Amino acid sequence: MSDETIEKKFQVGSPARLIISNVRGSITIQPGDVGVIEVKALKHGNSESAANVIEMIQDSDGTVRVETRSTESIFGLLSHPPRVEYSVRVPQDIHLEASCVSSSLNVTGLSGAFKLKTISGDMDVSNLAGPIMLNAVSGDTTGSHLAGVLELGTVSGRVKLLQSDFPTADASTVSGDLILQTPIAAGPYAFSSVSGSVRMLVPPDTHCNAELSSVSGSIRSSLPVTTTSMGHGLKITQVGSGGSSVRLKSVSGSLTFEVEGLPATNIPANPTPASTAPQTPPTQPVTPPPAPPSTAEILERIERGEMSVDDAIKLMKGQS
Repeated sequence: MSDETIEKKFQVGSPARLIISNVRGSITIQPGDVGVIEVKALKHGNSESAANVIEMIQDSDGTVRVETRSTESIFGLLSHPPRVEYSVRVPQDIHLEASCVSSSLNVTGLSGAFKLKTISGDMDVSNLAGPIMLNAVSGDTTGSHLAGVLELGTVSGRVKLLQSDFPTADASTVSGDLILQTPIAAGPYAFSSVSGSVRMLVPPDTHCNAELSSVSGSIRSSLPVTTTSMGHGLKITQVGSGGSSVRLKSVSGSLTFEVEGLPATNIPANPTPASTAPQTPPTQPVTPPPAPPSTAEILERIERGEMSVDDAIKLMKGQS
């Protein structure tokens, strides 16, 4: 069957609500007219008709729901769902939930509340205002000119959000690196990772308190640092005159504060004066304890879900 197109308009109140999901293809969401959600779906290939694989309905509360599904089977087994390209226009003040599997997601030029998720497709977001929740597994996430509270979770995909204004952020990653360009506001800014690093691109007048709980990670900065200390896997740095809290809890990831045009360097910890260093009396030799698991073994346990990042940090402190 050749390509097919379905178009539908929904009258909605304020705030408008849209829940949309796709398996293969793309979703593009842009500003539209007040009080109207317009959906255009282009289905490629697949022997099923578009009406059978694309559902567009409106709930009694006004929520619009759009979903790609597949009912075709071969020898009793479900076939691959068709590739569908969605072009959607929505009003401002939208409550949007969009999810994709092997599908790209692009959302731009809107205000409201956003919950956006991809599995292996890339996500691109720009010019959004409101609470923003982003989740990705292996796809990359890029964005710019975002404003609002940020919640983010990724596994291995890279995240790069530029020219934005996040008053607070809560983000986690396993191995993907995170780049955020934002002024440091009231905060807090809380990050967690296994091996992914966090790079903050900030204005030159930034003041904050940076805290890194890590086995092998470091704090880097191109800004003046007034105080810094280290102990028991915890690194604390006062950037400028201090202020809002920026925290990274990681196994091997690093935390960087960078001003455009100024390279960031590692921040050494203030050494403990010799006169105040604790003196340990000599002791008789004792039988050494069993060797702890290697770093590679610990990371494998984390990936299998057998160990939390907190437990890994505690265990690996004995190896440093």
